[in-house]
Amino acid sequence: MKILTAALTLCLSFSAFSLDYGIDRLDEVEVAKKFEGKSLALLTHAAAKSKTGIHLIDFLHQKFALKKIFAPEHGLRTMADDWVADGTDEATGLPVISLYKRGSKAPKPEDLIGIDAIVIDLQDVGVRYYTYFSTIAEVMKATAPLGVEVILLDRPNLLGGLIMEGKVLDQNLAGSFTAYHTVPTRHGMTLGELALMINDEKKIGAKLTVIPASGWARENLLFNSERVWLAPSPALTAIDQVGLYAMWGTLENFNLAVGRGKSNELAFRILGAPWITKAESLKLAEQLNALGFAGTNFKPYSWKVTRALYSGEEANGVVLEWNGQEVRTDEFTYKVASLLVKMFPGRINMNQMSPQSYGSQSMIEAIKNLKAWDSYKSVIEADLEKFKIRRKPYLLY
Repeated sequence: MKILTAALTLCLSFSAFSLDYGIDRLDEVEVAKKFEGKSLALLTHAAAKSKTGIHLIDFLHQKFALKKIFAPEHGLRTMADDWVADGTDEATGLPVISLYKRGSKAPKPEDLIGIDAIVIDLQDVGVRYYTYFSTIAEVMKATAPLGVEVILLDRPNLLGGLIMEGKVLDQNLAGSFTAYHTVPTRHGMTLGELALMINDEKKIGAKLTVIPASGWARENLLFNSERVWLAPSPALTAIDQVGLYAMWGTLENFNLAVGRGKSNELAFRILGAPWITKAESLKLAEQLNALGFAGTNFKPYSWKVTRALYSGEEANGVVLEWNGQEVRTDEFTYKVASLLVKMFPGRINMNQMSPQSYGSQSMIEAIKNLKAWDSYKSVIEADLEKFKIRRKPYLLY
């Protein structure tokens, strides 16, 4: 199909025993030609290092005409959890323009004066509510009227490319920063593939080129990768937290603490609140274990919350020990949320549940009414079958 031409022409042969991200291919002659003679801007963050350890900012600044840097949510250093201010890159002296400011999440026309192309390299985590593909869409919308090219250096989906799970976002809920497009919670697509889909389906008309990763097959998961893990956001300090985030990241919609803190080592490993007693935490662990998810083990846990909701208070709840075994994430989320609703009526704040996070209001109502997973599962699977067909034209691997 025409929309894939730019990406497919760069999909060169590769060894089955090597894995190169888009950033690892910048020394290839055909890839390097895409940057020569152009004034470049860059959308990236701290995780954008090649397998040799060179950061993309340094590479482009040394070899090409890099003029400015854009930063997504969490900032250039991936340390921020709030709005991010503009700044300057200390190593190069280049201006850093935040695309995560209050009321401003896209480049302004004046930011793009004299720029021929924006290069993008971001580490995504494979779930709809992670905001990096929303930022890419906003960049494409800003560049399209000006004819500024978007060159996206692709990376594998850490959760694999075959498995899709969760309710496809209802059309009437699409458009917010954490629910930008009508994809499932776990979409099984790379950022390059999502960019191609959004550019086409939303009729943005951006001049988009995707430089694919090489050596990646859709069935591959990267939890056991030898590549050094570089956190794309403060709460994902270890690669297994990507899987945990997919499993119960939406439970932050409740009035619960999920382990975010000063160090974030426990983020998405624990869950609880000050209004849960120690006796209840023991019962909660027992009930969660009774759900029978392979590779998981829940234990009672108490801690002092150090950030966000309930900061400074003592909380009781559970810690999840997970061995990395594949868990159906939508079933996990649904059953855990339903159990919390059942165990803590009147204390769990169901009004905070976001339909954008869960994909539809119908799923929230099903959880609130303790509808059995097997009775709602068919709704999700019907959606996924349609999405599987819909995404096919945009797949690069």
